[in-house]
Amino acid sequence: MEKGLVPVSLLLGPRSFSVGPDEPIEAVRKIMRDYGTRVVAVIEGNKLLGVVERADVLAVTSTRSEARAKDLAAIPRVTLSSGMDLRSSLRAMLGAGEWYAPVLEENEFLGFFGLEDAIAYATKVMKGELQKVRLEQIMKEPVSVKEDEPVSGIWRLMRELRHTGVPVVNEKGAIVGIVTQYDLLRKGYARIHMEAARGPAKVPRARTVMTRPCTYLYPHSTALEAAGIMINRNIARVPIAEGDKTRKLIGLVDRESLARLIMRMFG
Repeated sequence: MEKGLVPVSLLLGPRSFSVGPDEPIEAVRKIMRDYGTRVVAVIEGNKLLGVVERADVLAVTSTRSEARAKDLAAIPRVTLSSGMDLRSSLRAMLGAGEWYAPVLEENEFLGFFGLEDAIAYATKVMKGELQKVRLEQIMKEPVSVKEDEPVSGIWRLMRELRHTGVPVVNEKGAIVGIVTQYDLLRKGYARIHMEAARGPAKVPRARTVMTRPCTYLYPHSTALEAAGIMINRNIARVPIAEGDKTRKLIGLVDRESLARLIMRMFG
């Protein structure tokens, strides 16, 4: 079978979670925190009602909210049928700017297909092709924040750009860490947009929440290296440093970068 024509239902990864419509949001938050998943399905009788994304949970005004899963569930922008092929699935997801899509069979929820599932598949069947591509060929212009950036500002930036993580740099532009949605969730932040109201001395900042040390690669590193790191460590983006001496941030490769590369390889 041609690589791009494999049915997407055969590539579903293990990180598919679902809850009933009346489950409290705190239960959804716990699933995301404990398993590092980014999206949870809301189902009733195995019928998909909607999806809750990590950003939705972080936007809840309090960890003690009375909101239920059905209150935050949104109709997914993209759904995939079980027999849909990989190439068509990627085209639909990338066209809509989505990293995850529910896979359905007669409206029954089978699981989520994520860009990481396509990347994991490519590392097995397209290893040679990925090894030939240097990250300087596919890296994006990076968006970064400084170590003293308030968490509220980082959250606002993430929401505006639809980014799930932002590298943190020092005054010389060197990579010192990364702040992700998962970091904010793991730290238990709620009412993030209100953090600035606590006063300058009490406002949590990037340095207090960021993950460090931050994994990074170089312009001459390969797409295969980046893919392996993302899959093995369950991370969504890898900053690109000018070199090991300066660690100056010059680019970023994320799952979308690799998925678009894989699409081009399919032809």
